[in-house]
Amino acid sequence: MTSPLLERLKSDEFQVPLAFIATAPALRRALRRRQEVQEIVAALTAKVIAEESLREFTNGLLRDLKPGEKFPHELAVSALAVALEGRPTAFADEFLHDLANLHLAEMSMSIRVARECLGQHEPLAVRQPERPNAHSQNAHAELEKAEPPP
Repeated sequence: MTSPLLERLKSDEFQVPLAFIATAPALRRALRRRQEVQEIVAALTAKVIAEESLREFTNGLLRDLKPGEKFPHELAVSALAVALEGRPTAFADEFLHDLANLHLAEMSMSIRVARECLGQHEPLAVRQPERPNAHSQNAHAELEKAEPPP
């Protein structure tokens, strides 16, 4: 079951005020000020929401990724990147790096936001050995499964 806090990231109430922000730095700043993002940061810190819940939520969002169409959950994924920016955990490193390393026109804004977040992110002191890029593999797999646009 997905946290209602995470589900709010898909709501019009959350997305409409952010929809016309045109640059990644401006969107990152706006997201940092949003109550929903601040509540996610607090919930992660207090362990009310587990990082694994973020992974499951993101994987669910990626099911809506279709080739040639703007990804409908760009703002939700961008919000998660901003929420993870200050977390010195392996999951935060993985999430931000995997997202920032994608090359998908359908997710261009959330990718650029992740790159902005990486500029502010404090990575783990000891890096884990490289492993396959789980989020990018999932995103590319979703695109390959989808039918090409007519």
